[in-house]
Amino acid sequence: MPYEFAEYEDEPEPEAASARGGGPPRKLTGAGVLDPPFPPRKPPGPIPAAPTSLLFRIFAGLLLVALAAATLFLLFARH
Repeated sequence: MPYEFAEYEDEPEPEAASARGGGPPRKLTGAGVLDPPFPPRKPPGPIPAAPTSLLFRIFAGLLLVALAAATLFLLFARH
């Protein structure tokens, strides 16, 4: 089946951008994104640490050691 070239009869006319948008094109700049107009707020002071007792820290450390030992035991135990 031979291909027949059909020329496009109505050529589209170029239009200005303002004719479609109703005004001049907007200027898209990133002003204020990387360089804000005002400096960011600083926290009022140092971030307070959560109050923990020495007994709680020792218990948490022992719990972590027990979890690590149980993981190693489960990995290397022969069934």
